[in-house]
Amino acid sequence: AAFRSYESFEESFNDYVDFLTSGTRYKGALAKVDSPDRYFEALQQAGYATDPQYADKLARIINGNTLRVALSSSASPSA
Repeated sequence: AAFRSYESFEESFNDYVDFLTSGTRYKGALAKVDSPDRYFEALQQAGYATDPQYADKLARIINGNTLRVALSSSASPSA
């Protein structure tokens, strides 16, 4: 499969948003953005990912300690 490449995180994020909002396929998922777990489940149900464990894997990452530690250390002022 062909993959897109981007010059920046901002360009990547904007393309992701455009992709999800350009049609009606992901409308149900977009209505659930208040809950990451529900959002990822709805994306999976709408056919966004081919991995049947997509939503579960993302939930484990988001709710896991590794991401929490990485985010807290990136928010700390450097000495």
